[in-house]
Amino acid sequence: MSFSFRGTPALFATASLLMLLVVGCQNESEPGPEAGTDYYPLVVGDYRVFAVVDSVWVNYQLQPVNRFQFRERLTEKITDASGQPAYRLVRSRRTLPTDTWRDDSVMVIRADDKTLQLTRNNRRTVELVFPVRPEHSWNRDAFNSRDTIVAENRQYLRVGKVFETRANNQPVRYENTLTTEDVEAVAFDDGVFNVAKYRQVYAKGSGPVYRMRRRLAYCNGGTCDPDRIFQGQIRREALLEKGNTP
Repeated sequence: MSFSFRGTPALFATASLLMLLVVGCQNESEPGPEAGTDYYPLVVGDYRVFAVVDSVWVNYQLQPVNRFQFRERLTEKITDASGQPAYRLVRSRRTLPTDTWRDDSVMVIRADDKTLQLTRNNRRTVELVFPVRPEHSWNRDAFNSRDTIVAENRQYLRVGKVFETRANNQPVRYENTLTTEDVEAVAFDDGVFNVAKYRQVYAKGSGPVYRMRRRLAYCNGGTCDPDRIFQGQIRREALLEKGNTP
């Protein structure tokens, strides 16, 4: 059996154009959510050096600011307690760039197609969830004893955005980042007397580039003043250097 198309050249051209438009529309689609693993590459030998600034308040007084450096190294690929492939992450500390690094903690980090998890002091937390979606929230403590059924205590704030900060008083800019944030607070009247906040920024292709942890108390006994910090700490960590040492 054979078929033939009969009609004028103009009609044939119109039909061909319509077919091309349909195919073109089928090939065009909105970009899907980020897979997420590019925001924290895991390669043995990778290291990151952070400039750390610690601000501490005691009895309403800001103490002398403490400055030092952290280095985080992925030293080897291992099998974690659940039998899954993971990486050993060793953190070291020094005060001055000329000082010798001294190891101060060992962590385990692993990633699968749904999450990136970090174990420190036998406590496993969910650092990232995949795919990455703006404003998405999740339970960072899903795998530890702090878990609650309905907890959603970590969220994505900014996805695919530019992030600018300073490291050692030098401006730094990252073109494509995502930010996670934890917030826990207790309110009194119209203010807040205890605040705990943890924010992390990851740059695509680079990994973590900035962290800020804030734990502040505004109450001394029964006296609370939202404009005065009674005691607490703000720690900022900004990436200084990234590389690989086999």
